Amino acid sequence: MAIRVVPTEFATVQAAIDAAVAGDSIQILAGTFDGFEVTKERLKIFGCGIRKTIIAGTPANISGDGVLVSANQTILQDFTVQGFDLNGNNVSSNNNVIVNVESSFNGDNGFEFFGEKNLIINCLLLLNSVQGIETTGDRNFIIKCESTQNKGEGFEIDSDCNKLIKSLAKENFADGIDIDDERSFNTIFGNTSIKNKGDGIEFDDDADFNNVIANLICNNGQSGIEIEALDDEITSRNVIDSNIIRNNGPEDDGSGILIRNFARNNSIRFNKLKDNTPFDIETQGDSADENTFDGNICENSSPPNLCT
Repeated sequence: MAIRVVPTEFATVQAAIDAAVAGDSIQILAGTFDGFEVTKERLKIFGCGIRKTIIAGTPANISGDGVLVSANQTILQDFTVQGFDLNGNNVSSNNNVIVNVESSFNGDNGFEFFGEKNLIINCLLLLNSVQGIETTGDRNFIIKCESTQNKGEGFEIDSDCNKLIKSLAKENFADGIDIDDERSFNTIFGNTSIKNKGDGIEFDDDADFNNVIANLICNNGQSGIEIEALDDEITSRNVIDSNIIRNNGPEDDGSGILIRNFARNNSIRFNKLKDNTPFDIETQGDSADENTFDGNICENSSPPNLCT
């Protein structure tokens, strides 16, 4: 195994990857370098720090991704990826670890996860043209990441069995955190979703068996938490527990918690709500009778008597 250094030993990151064997390490010194595709397994590719080592310029592939991770068990650490036409980082493989990476000013998502069982921790997603992070593969872990001022969602969960933990969604142009249609068994725990133009957290139609627990959700333009539900796509068996939900809904298109008409068998309990517009808790149609509301501390609800 060897440590290969860019640019002193190899002029480009791609040249170092092409010369590497599985299990090698590649150090990227401070400076600006072209994008690259990881094609060898178990490589560690690390820079000198965010905004010191910068990946920009020529993309990794013809599609326009900055960094494409095609090999399993890759570690990416300590650099910035910015200004690519498509995704900053496209992770199509499994069991990778991404630590202290910034992805900003990209034409699509900051990170796109097509693979499974990846860990992303302490990463920054800024000013991307679509989502900060989107998961298309299952069973990914996102921990202590910040997704700010992206033109779509901060975090788009478009797959099953993912964990989003202690992360920040702030000032995004759509929802802070979105669980997409028909996506299940995701856990959203201990996050902060603030000042987004859409909902703080949204369940799309037929998103079932998800847990949204102990999040801080404040100052979002629409609802703090919204459960969408069309008549042919019932959204059910989700848990909304122990969240703090304040000052949401100034655009008059939501409440602290908004439950649409065809949501069924969801548990909404022990949340603390205050100063949401027009209501702290709002249900539509017969959803007040079809879902469980227990121990929610709030000031007003529609219909009345949903607050403890």
